[in-house]
Amino acid sequence: MDFSTVNREFCAKTAGGDFGRLPDKPAVSGRGRRKRKNRYWGSVLFYKHLILGMTALAILLPLFGLTGMVYKYTCLKAEYQGLLRRANALCTAEAAEKDNKISEIGRKIKEELSVWTEGVGKIPFQVNTEDWNYILVNDWNPLPASYKFQLDVLEDGHQVDYRIAEDLGEMLSDAEAEGLEPLVCSAYRSYERQADLFNSSVEELMEQGMTYREAYYKTHEQVAIVNYSEHHTGLAVDIVGKNHQMLDERQGRTKEAQWLAQNCSRYGFILRYPKGKEKITGIEYESWHFRYVGRDAAQFITKNDLTLEEFLKIAKIQQKTGR
Repeated sequence: MDFSTVNREFCAKTAGGDFGRLPDKPAVSGRGRRKRKNRYWGSVLFYKHLILGMTALAILLPLFGLTGMVYKYTCLKAEYQGLLRRANALCTAEAAEKDNKISEIGRKIKEELSVWTEGVGKIPFQVNTEDWNYILVNDWNPLPASYKFQLDVLEDGHQVDYRIAEDLGEMLSDAEAEGLEPLVCSAYRSYERQADLFNSSVEELMEQGMTYREAYYKTHEQVAIVNYSEHHTGLAVDIVGKNHQMLDERQGRTKEAQWLAQNCSRYGFILRYPKGKEKITGIEYESWHFRYVGRDAAQFITKNDLTLEEFLKIAKIQQKTGR
């Protein structure tokens, strides 16, 4: 063997970079590669991955649904809170408007009282404005929670303060003796009954085309708000003629209404809401509404064409001045 030849071949291969190279692997055809890849489908690993994917979907899908429900709830809650804010704003605006209206009425009353107070004259009897028969209930004077009274039942089933039952019965009997037919259509009212009357009137006016605000204030001209009605005291009665029982303008032209307006003071009653005094009483003229104040006070009020508000104003001035 010629070692020189072998050495030259070895050096040549080393210099050419073939030293340490692994022998080339035989080429694999494309069909073989596909077979190797296809071994994943249907394998144990494939089914493991399938089970894991289905499990993930089973967990995530309800979570997506719950997220949608939470989102809807959040939207509904925000909308509801917005409605509450708008409703509160409307109520606040209405309350402010009512307070302004009441304040304006009170201011006008004070102006009118200051004009005629000195010309009426002194009340010729002692008046304690804290007495039960002088209790003042109107738009700016609610019935005090401390006010207590006992009711008596009339023959027709209506209830009144027992302290006025005798004088009321005498007035009605004398009217009947004159050939008239007076009929008590309303007397004491509970808060629930007053609320029903007020709300029914508002609904009726709204059915006629008024807005809620218009119907509310129109109703308030003739029907007092709960806790601001004289009918809560048991001292007020609505009396109509038997042949005409509607509470309207025509009622004032009935014989019963005319007789009562002329004679009620003899029995301790006054026409509570006379014509031309709407700005003082806050209520339109009602020919049927009579209020008990006692015989002396009723005659003085009627003689001087006063309202209960005006009478009490004079009485308080006399109490302060001692005159």
